[in-house]
Amino acid sequence: MTQTINNSASTVYNFNGGASENATSNVLPINFQSSTGLTITKTANPTTFLAGDIITYTVKITNSSSSFLNGVRIIDNLGGGNLAYVLSSASLSTSTTTYPVNPISTNPLTFTLQQLAVGATMTLTYKAQVIFNLPSTVSMITNTIQGIGYTASGTITGFANSTIEKKTESDFSIEKTSSVANVMSNQPFNYYIKLSNNTNLAVNVTSITDTLPAGYNLTIASLKVGTNSSVTLLSSDFSLSPSNVLNVTSVGGSPITVPANSTTVLTLTGYFD
Repeated sequence: MTQTINNSASTVYNFNGGASENATSNVLPINFQSSTGLTITKTANPTTFLAGDIITYTVKITNSSSSFLNGVRIIDNLGGGNLAYVLSSASLSTSTTTYPVNPISTNPLTFTLQQLAVGATMTLTYKAQVIFNLPSTVSMITNTIQGIGYTASGTITGFANSTIEKKTESDFSIEKTSSVANVMSNQPFNYYIKLSNNTNLAVNVTSITDTLPAGYNLTIASLKVGTNSSVTLLSSDFSLSPSNVLNVTSVGGSPITVPANSTTVLTLTGYFD
């Protein structure tokens, strides 16, 4: 069974000691798979867009079941019509070869792929273009894929999604991403909270707050300011409430800053039980 868990983060900051301001990140979905079967991960490059931009999607498909798969079908909803498949852009890579593949449909985008042995992995890569007449109200595009594996006695399924955000020229922004799109029980993975400062002044950060999902266990938190090395947070740098609300107020005992025209990234390492 697959469950989608959504999460976002927020921060309080100021420019040069001025008035405090607030910013909230995107809502980040992760698929939590409580049973094995067809394991799928999906990544996008780049992760930000403007109308007309071309995005490369990489879909990793693993047969984590105990049955040989006679074939695999991948169905992508192309962000509800906000993306268009780039013709002849798809290829499939196995452990031994890479070859071009063509979809059997582009609405929704559907690929019928080869057999997959137990424990084996193959990777589907394709491009999609953000439509030119994208509504101005669209600030992010999430496209979801469904995978269907065909066994001798039935089917198994898996799901994945990927979210890209519209490029922004705002002075300060917060973005949340993760190292995975799908996760199993007790599998370690990272959440990333990136603070971006697009001005010529350093930003002072009062706090970074994240209401972590129920069942998420935080093991390590670290912060990377600008081009400096990543620093593991001390227990005095943050608090974690019984309801899993994380509040980070310092780094290594020092105030948090975001240098001019740079970023500060908070990395949270943990797992779902």
